[in-house]
Amino acid sequence: MRKPPAVESDYLLRLEKLPGYSEKLVRWEEVFEQARPLRIEVGVGNSPFLIEVAGREPDYNYLGLEYSHKRVIKFLKKVELAGLDNIRMLHLNSDLLFSDYMAPSGIEHLFVNFPDPWPKRRHSKKRFIAGERLTAAVKLLAPGGGFSLRTDARDYAMEARENLEANEHLENCRLDSEWAPEPRYPFETPYEIKFKAQGLRIYYFEYRKRQDAESA
Repeated sequence: MRKPPAVESDYLLRLEKLPGYSEKLVRWEEVFEQARPLRIEVGVGNSPFLIEVAGREPDYNYLGLEYSHKRVIKFLKKVELAGLDNIRMLHLNSDLLFSDYMAPSGIEHLFVNFPDPWPKRRHSKKRFIAGERLTAAVKLLAPGGGFSLRTDARDYAMEARENLEANEHLENCRLDSEWAPEPRYPFETPYEIKFKAQGLRIYYFEYRKRQDAESA
């Protein structure tokens, strides 16, 4: 397979060049040159969502993760147009970053918007909300840190609800409902606009890590 051309941008990080890479614990305050809480979106795609949130709440560092080369290029163009100094991007799968390189309780908020539902049963372990993957992600959340998920896939939503409710370190921000009637941040993604136009239901999840779950 032909290797895609390298992408150059001041907003694109190289994992192997980050401070703390050799110790497998990236020092994000040095990466951003600001000691602000870190927020991450897994799979930014071609959506300006993270840019909108970063512009609205600038007192945080924002990191976008994306595996698709084409989507990386498109997202970087949006970031460069926005000109924000508190957002960066990594071109990789979240598993690589989350399995090492991140300190427990190091993420203030985690966003997952319309992840690949991996509908075939043999691929179910690849879903972001699969048991072990979700457990690893929750461990990285700071106490009180948020977890936001959106999906149009009903089966995925049912599994997400089951796994999120089963995680003892998480609590539903909506005590009166299984789903959130609307997302915490109202910025619509391109997929969201498309699916709503088709009359599809969007499932919103808003959870947070319990304050007493420091060692989780």
